Amino acid sequence: MQHIHVCLVSDQTIPNILAIEEFKPDEVLMISTEKMEIKGKSGHILECLAGRGLDYRKRHSLIVVKEDSLLDCNQKLESWVEGREDSEFVVNLTGGTKIMSIAAYEFFKDCGSPMIYIPIPRNEYITLFSKGPSPKPVALSQRLLVLDYLRAYGLTIINGRHLEGMAGDAEARRELAHWMVVHYEEIKNLLVWLGGALRSHRDDRQFVLEGSFKGATTEERELMTRMGLSMNGSDLKKKMPKSEIQFLTGGWLEEYCYNEVNVFRDHGVDDVVVGIEIKNTKGPHNEFDVMFTKDNALYTVECKSLDQQDDKKTEALYKVGALQKNFGLRVRSFFVSTASNILGKNGALKPSIAARADHLNTIVVAPNEVACFRQVLSNELKLNG
Repeated sequence: MQHIHVCLVSDQTIPNILAIEEFKPDEVLMISTEKMEIKGKSGHILECLAGRGLDYRKRHSLIVVKEDSLLDCNQKLESWVEGREDSEFVVNLTGGTKIMSIAAYEFFKDCGSPMIYIPIPRNEYITLFSKGPSPKPVALSQRLLVLDYLRAYGLTIINGRHLEGMAGDAEARRELAHWMVVHYEEIKNLLVWLGGALRSHRDDRQFVLEGSFKGATTEERELMTRMGLSMNGSDLKKKMPKSEIQFLTGGWLEEYCYNEVNVFRDHGVDDVVVGIEIKNTKGPHNEFDVMFTKDNALYTVECKSLDQQDDKKTEALYKVGALQKNFGLRVRSFFVSTASNILGKNGALKPSIAARADHLNTIVVAPNEVACFRQVLSNELKLNG
């Protein structure tokens, strides 16, 4: 007997991907609309599944219906099911429009087909309309990685082949990045000086740093030593590769946050990447400092080191909000900043910043909390590392 999974295509692709992977049918029927196909939603589902080792690109059928017409839905289902009457169907009613859900239910109910629904954001499905006591929800075992989640929404990763190496660099500098956070106030002037000398060379493969930095603190001298800078009095020199240039111009905070999230991998966090770049067909590419998945939801971490004098209105928070809409409904963000301009005279977060962050579903980690980012993650996401 042929096992066929019926799914209703909509903007939210994740429930269909999880259900198909859960049931692993012989064939998939995708009921979609012209609007969803213009967006490529069916293709996004199939590409994500293929990337996870379930290739239905030659084992699926697609029918495009009028989203507001019960008659059209019914007629096209009748035409498609001809010759497949002996198949076993499982119908996922999570997506689509209300009319599509009603049409699918009315058509398949007489076949005795199980009807399932995935209540976002819970990672479980429930069987609908069963006789007798209400069945208990069934937990979904699948968990999406960051690249899976992005593929599910049709997003293209520009630097995918570099992510593993970038994560390796971050893990190798884990102790140094943590030390820099702890001693941030003592090394701040050196970081400002290095930023001025190196920021315009962030995309260079290498650059020879030469300059004079006077009045170094003990901690600043330690950082110079740990970074391998040649010191002759106040004169500094070093040939730096791209990775080190980016590290000293803000990457240290990104790598610190990556490592603090990575502590919870396999303890609630399913996947985490650092420095991921996503193609944007309408403008500049989007770069995320840290991105991770937990319970099939996507989270981002935006990092801002130093005082960001060119961002006094914290426009970076708007970036977080603007980028969220590309990833569906389940995106939550953390904004980790050493910038003192986000604090009021009393040392608390400025009300305007707090209100903006709340509107954008973003947790702000203020300068005095950066060293406690791991605890913030644990408290906010109920993690235990």
